[in-house]
Amino acid sequence: MKSSAVIVYGLGFAAVAAAAATFTASTLLLSLLAALTAWLDSHRSAAAPEVIVGASEVTRRRLEASPALLERYRAFPGLRNPHFATIFPSFLRAAPQSVAYRRECVRMADGGHVTLDWPLERSEALPEDAPLLLLLSGIAGGSADSYVQHMVVDARRAGYRAVAFNSRGCAGGPITVPQFYSASWTGDLREVVPLLRARHPSAPFFACGWSLGANILVNFLGEEGAKGHPPILQGAVSLCNPFDLVTCDAALESTFMGRIYSRSMGAGLRRVFAPHAALFAEHPSVDASGTAAAQSVRQFDECMTRRTFGFDSVDAYYRASGSRYRLSHVNTPLLCVQAADDPIAVDQAVPREEIANNPHAALIVTPSGGHLGWIAAEGDPFGSPWPYRGALQWLDARVVELRADAGTGLKSMAVSS
Repeated sequence: MKSSAVIVYGLGFAAVAAAAATFTASTLLLSLLAALTAWLDSHRSAAAPEVIVGASEVTRRRLEASPALLERYRAFPGLRNPHFATIFPSFLRAAPQSVAYRRECVRMADGGHVTLDWPLERSEALPEDAPLLLLLSGIAGGSADSYVQHMVVDARRAGYRAVAFNSRGCAGGPITVPQFYSASWTGDLREVVPLLRARHPSAPFFACGWSLGANILVNFLGEEGAKGHPPILQGAVSLCNPFDLVTCDAALESTFMGRIYSRSMGAGLRRVFAPHAALFAEHPSVDASGTAAAQSVRQFDECMTRRTFGFDSVDAYYRASGSRYRLSHVNTPLLCVQAADDPIAVDQAVPREEIANNPHAALIVTPSGGHLGWIAAEGDPFGSPWPYRGALQWLDARVVELRADAGTGLKSMAVSS
């Protein structure tokens, strides 16, 4: 009995000792991780963003009301390299929560269709005058992209009614006529915007675009302004806009990593095209077999895009499609955010002079961030991109202006009556 008790006590002591050792090791490991995190945080490179504001006191006040845009940009340690900052979030950044959508398929005048994805959660609980935010994704992207879903979640928390605009064929949407979309084609957006305005007449109405979606959005704003139309959108945000497609294409074609990005984007376009190849097979000008085999964005645009939109060459299409050439006509409050090291929407294409000369526009250029990366915010490296908090502050400032103007108008009507 005594020997059995000794064995039992011995085993118990060993178990306690092992548990204590495990606890100690775990505590030590957590302490080391905490120390490493603190060290990495202290070694984040930090620099103030470049700020360019059009000659307008109102625009300056809007920026002052958006302090997150003026904070020093602190890149996540180890991910400051523009290619790390671009590639890492494209694969590993996930939305902070699952976003479920209700899909609406909208028929265009030519018989084509775009889709609108409305987030389900809480959307019905928002007041009718909650700000409406239309989201336009990058090339071959859509509502399922993590950078879009982060904005959906952030905007919803801020009280916005967000809706994702998916171009023809994108995000699993249909292509019902042999017509694709392009960097210069604003016709679909021109049909959708009045539709949404009519549904939510009392809501401040904004749009946010990324990359190609940003270029389309700014083209739309400039075209509307050039026609002398009053702005139907009351504010807009442009993120990672390529602005000058000739310059950006040259950058992609001239570097090894640029060609890698172009091949990746070309693969995305082929995936959109593949389910609808038969529809384009009898198109008189489309090279359907070349489109299906396109290995880069430029090859896809040569075989498909420039032909369906009537351009003589890819270069003619790129020259006509850059939104920098319509910036002078933009009369909608416009926030542009770029990264100086963006390997796709390259810094040489950023139209600083045009933005400085437009009283409605402001430009923020972070020292790093890659393309659609911006790993320098709360929750990194998986959190929302850095500009989102500041962009929503910018839009909030615009909401305050609009509601103050509406209140002034009501008071004036009361006095006159």
